[in-house]
Order: sequence, then structure tokens, then C-alpha cells
Amino acid sequence: MRYRKKDQSLLAWWAILGVGLGLIVLSAVIWATRSPDGERIERMTRDIRRLEPVLVQLRQGSAPTPEMMAAAQNSTLAPLLSAMADAHRQRQQALTAYQTQIESVALGDWLTPANLISAPGRATVRQRLAQLQAALEGLIRRDAAVQSRLDDAMSGWLQEAPSWGDAAWRRQLLSSSAVTTQTMTAFFKVERDIMTRVDDLLLHLDRLGNQVTLENGAQQELVFASEAELGHYRATLTSLGDLGRREQELLLQAQQASGQHARRVGELLLASVANAP
Repeated sequence: MRYRKKDQSLLAWWAILGVGLGLIVLSAVIWATRSPDGERIERMTRDIRRLEPVLVQLRQGSAPTPEMMAAAQNSTLAPLLSAMADAHRQRQQALTAYQTQIESVALGDWLTPANLISAPGRATVRQRLAQLQAALEGLIRRDAAVQSRLDDAMSGWLQEAPSWGDAAWRRQLLSSSAVTTQTMTAFFKVERDIMTRVDDLLLHLDRLGNQVTLENGAQQELVFASEAELGHYRATLTSLGDLGRREQELLLQAQQASGQHARRVGELLLASVANAP
């Protein structure tokens, strides 16, 4: 009988242990369904659906506004919108400062026959050109810093976000500001082309020396010793005119670049709503 009692006590012990193991397994299942990542997924799903009107505004090309930021406050989307808003503000400030420099230098106003014909006049133009070149390099550095911070913020947001969207979706979000980068790069190239053309013109006039003179008639004009040199001069002025028009187009696009980025982000986030768990 003692052996039987011992056997029963062992059975009871294994039964208790079995219940304990069952509780451990059940706890693991509950933890898995309520894991931090699962909770973030649920929260992000709620936030995206709640903030759908904000995402529609983004898709329409509106950079994040204070009202949009207020609506997204304390949401999973807040860091992303904040990074976009900061980039928009900083880029606008940099472009405004550069545009002020363009207007202050007024390079086109100095490319007169009276300035171009004389060495002192060309020296003055070169000073203006150097001032504008310095401003452009400053803009390029500022824009690169803005873009770097935005890229880091978007990458960080994806790392903090749950496994949201597939790999292709995440790559598309990371590259969503590519159009902005292309616009800014094109603008910088046009600015450099303008400055290069002006510098080349000044060097060409330096080499011509007394082969070009100033005619003071009803309108001052440069008179060249050969038809070929006159053609070169006119072609340069035509090229500068074309570049100036392209400059204005790209400057407008650069000012709207944040809206292009917002449109892409809005499209991607709205598309993810349909696939949300």
C-alpha cells in the first residue's frame, strides 16, 4: 500500500507539473499576441485610419502644416510628419536666403556693354560672380544637410515602426524624396551653368582686348572685329537668357519640392491602409 500511495503522490506531482507547463505555454501564447510589436501594429493601424484626412492632404501635395501636426500629435506618424515639416521649413529658409542673394547681386544688371568692355568693369562683374558662387555653395551645403537629416529621420522612423508594409513599400518610402533631390540637383546645375557662361564670357573678352570696342549710340553696343566673334557673343547672351528662364522654372519647382515629397508619402501611407491588419 505504501508503494501505491507513493505512486499516487508521483502522479499528483506530475499532474500539478503538467498544469504548470500548460500555464507557461498559455502565457507564451498570450505574450506573443500582446507583444510590443503587435501592440505597435495595432496602434499604427488605428493612427493611419484616424489620420486619413491628414494623409489625403499630403497626397494633394501639402507639406505638413501646424494643423496637420496638431492632429497627428502623440501618434505613430508624428515623428515622420515632424521630420517632413522641419525639412520643408529649412529648405524654404535656405532658398529664400539664396533668392535674396540673387536679387542683391543682380548679376544680369552688371552685364552691360560699358562693364564688359573695360578691365575694371569686368573685375566688378567677377566680384559679383564670386559673391553669387559663394551663396550657391552655401545653399548646396545647407540643402545636403537638410536632406541628410530627413533621410536619417525617415530611416529611423521605419526602424521604430513595426514590420509595416513589405520590403518594396519600405524602399519606396525611403526613396520618396528622390524627386526633391533631382529638382534641387537640376537647380544647382543651372546656377553653375549660368556662372560658368558668365566667367567664360569675361575670359573671352579679356583675350580679345582691343578687338572689341564700345559704340556709344542711341544704345551702347559692343563692336567686334569679326563676324565670328560677334556670333559667339550673341550666342552666349542667348544661352544666358535660356538659362535664366530655366532658373526661374527650377526655382519655383524647388520651392514646391516639399509638396512633391508629401504627395508621395501620402500616396504610400494611404495605400498601406488597405493592407493594414
